Amino acid sequence: MDTRRYFPILAILSAVLVLAPLRTGDLTGYDDAQYAHIAKDILRTGDWLVLHSNGGPALENPPLLEWMEASLFAAFGFSDALARLPSAVCGLGVILLVYWLARKLTGDSSTAVLAMFVMATSLYFLKYTARGMTDVPFTFFVLCAVCAWSLIEDDPRWYLAVGAATALAQLTRSMMGLALPAVFVLHLIVSRRRPPWRYAIPALALAYLPLAAWYAYLIHLFGAWFVEVHSNWLRNEVYGGLSPAWRRYTGAFEYAWMLAKSYWPWLPAMLAGLAVVVRGRDRRLWLLVLWAAVVFALCAAARSRVLRYMLPAYPAFAILAAIGLKKFVPDRYLRMGLRVAMPVLALAVAVVAAFPRTHLEAAEIRPIAKAATAATAPGERVGFYDDGQPRFDEDNQLQWYGDRFLIRLFSREQLMETLRGNRVRVLVLDKDTYRAYVASQIGHQVLAESGRLICIRLTPGPG
Repeated sequence: MDTRRYFPILAILSAVLVLAPLRTGDLTGYDDAQYAHIAKDILRTGDWLVLHSNGGPALENPPLLEWMEASLFAAFGFSDALARLPSAVCGLGVILLVYWLARKLTGDSSTAVLAMFVMATSLYFLKYTARGMTDVPFTFFVLCAVCAWSLIEDDPRWYLAVGAATALAQLTRSMMGLALPAVFVLHLIVSRRRPPWRYAIPALALAYLPLAAWYAYLIHLFGAWFVEVHSNWLRNEVYGGLSPAWRRYTGAFEYAWMLAKSYWPWLPAMLAGLAVVVRGRDRRLWLLVLWAAVVFALCAAARSRVLRYMLPAYPAFAILAAIGLKKFVPDRYLRMGLRVAMPVLALAVAVVAAFPRTHLEAAEIRPIAKAATAATAPGERVGFYDDGQPRFDEDNQLQWYGDRFLIRLFSREQLMETLRGNRVRVLVLDKDTYRAYVASQIGHQVLAESGRLICIRLTPGPG
């Protein structure tokens, strides 16, 4: 198998595949628009250490993705494409690094090409390279750390690179960043190696000090309030109770079922590769099993059950799938398969590039956000009520596509008090609420209607 031919072809096709879709589409409310409007507020406030949302501190997530987005916005202006660019670039980096790591661990270039091909055609992974979320950047930093770890036997100074990559992972998604130290400690145990402490201790410091310093700064500023807010967020997302209670013990089965439904056509090859590595004696490859197992265990133990949280294990899955293919499929069939698959992939990439997705996630919100911004002065807030529901998806999109903060109204009593008072002049409402409480009862001017929402300006006198 001629690696010199396949690697650049796959690299070019992968670049087009992940970058071409950025020129169309917009941002979903969860979580793309959330990170984007927080990044926008970094430039609004000039505060790069304390993130802000809706005019107040946003204390739930580490700041690295928002820093990347804000840097792009500062250089090139605000756009949906730039909000998604860090994820796309990191996705391309994952595909390229999978080739490198597979070749490093197996010593075989054909296995590396197969792993790269599997990664580039894992549809669930590709879906999130086009999203402005933390999942793919976190996966990239995890993979960087693992790649650096694979080099420590050659030169222990790579421990420092492991620490740096781990720090970037934890600044992207703090709790899941704990997977990396767990993987590396377990790999040292099964490999029966002792770390060189003169490099390992600085690497540990490098891994934890940036996130610890950021947390310490926030605790210094906000004290117990930060601890309370962050603890509530962790309780809701990580270790809180589930309903019914027995679901606390079903995480492993749920993730196994989600993978069984989604990781096609590569699931059989990945399981075959897993069996090959488990039964083999190559301790270098045990790293893949430990990597996948730790991510799987942390996801299964957490309260939230979403398959994208498993994405940091997808590079390991791709390499295991390549090992399975290499073991059980004769080389002549693999060569033939790649000769057929490459033109098919090239055609698919050309179609994606020429006919990108046209579904718009924020089509309803855009005209509402534009009208609300135009009808209010800078610093003036807009009232927002959608059937009493906490619609943070619409909330995030209103803040990203508009330029005003919101007064969130979650009850009918709050709405009626706002309508009777002079707290706000402009409101965004769902149309059922508008017809029931505003249309013929309160003086107003309709500024915009879109989908199920309506933007109004209250005026004196009868409606």
